[in-house]
Amino acid sequence: VNLDLTKHLTPLGYHFAPDPSSQQVCTIGGNVGNNSGGPHCLAYGVTNAHILAIEVVLADGEIVTLGGLDAEPSGYDLRGVFIGGEGMLGITTKVAVRITPNPPAVRTLLLSFDTPRDAAATVSAVIAAGIVPAAMEVMDQRITIAVENYVNVGYPRDAGAVLLAEVDGLPDGVDIDAQRISDIGREHGATDVRQAASDEERMLLWKGRKTAFGAVAQIAPNYYLHDTVVPRSKLADTLEEVYRIAEEHDLAVVNVFHAGDGNLHPLLLFDGQEPGIYDRVHAAGAKIVEASLAAGGVLS
Repeated sequence: VNLDLTKHLTPLGYHFAPDPSSQQVCTIGGNVGNNSGGPHCLAYGVTNAHILAIEVVLADGEIVTLGGLDAEPSGYDLRGVFIGGEGMLGITTKVAVRITPNPPAVRTLLLSFDTPRDAAATVSAVIAAGIVPAAMEVMDQRITIAVENYVNVGYPRDAGAVLLAEVDGLPDGVDIDAQRISDIGREHGATDVRQAASDEERMLLWKGRKTAFGAVAQIAPNYYLHDTVVPRSKLADTLEEVYRIAEEHDLAVVNVFHAGDGNLHPLLLFDGQEPGIYDRVHAAGAKIVEASLAAGGVLS
């Protein structure tokens, strides 16, 4: 399991960088199959960047090794071709992962805003200022309240949206970047900026973000999750279009997403027992995908 590997490595001064929201249950093999990302892929890259070699059983039963333990294996990158193949190209039986040294210092900020637009605008401004945080995640009010009810981590219930931003590296550098992000947030309407005071508080804030999908069950019994990427400059407009589409189809929607790289995860909430509900849900989902493409985005 992904998180088990990092728990084993952390006391030794290392970790496995890909950290999907399903980190507590997803496996390394599953990460290879899906080329999984996660909040920290903003700075560290997705699974493909952290796999050195894989042993694979091909469709005809042949066992091959793709990649190698050398820093720069020669030849075509068949390892990279296989990762993300979702099992179509063969079955992974062994994985050699690249482990990442733990950063000397980490600063985790929780910024509160009146609207998701303000949070999204802050994300664009941070990147435009030349800062590439380890992670930047946004949750709107409805999902923030659900998460807080679920795990009680201290998220503000009255904020229209929250931005979880993390910087890591050398102590002086992260202090400067954390202050710059705080200043940019306030310039874009942040009503409150809080910094985790301990590793325990930091881990609790991330636990809240990573249990967001599970917390949805408090609001509705079913959800339809979408996954698209839009240019950061179009993030705020696309978010507002997602809310408009949901309202047009008489559906509730919550947004929790990898804001740093423009990766949206709108969840359409519904009760599958309601007659005709799936027609509305699928119609709204199609409109969300079309809106993302119209903004210059892609399906992720």
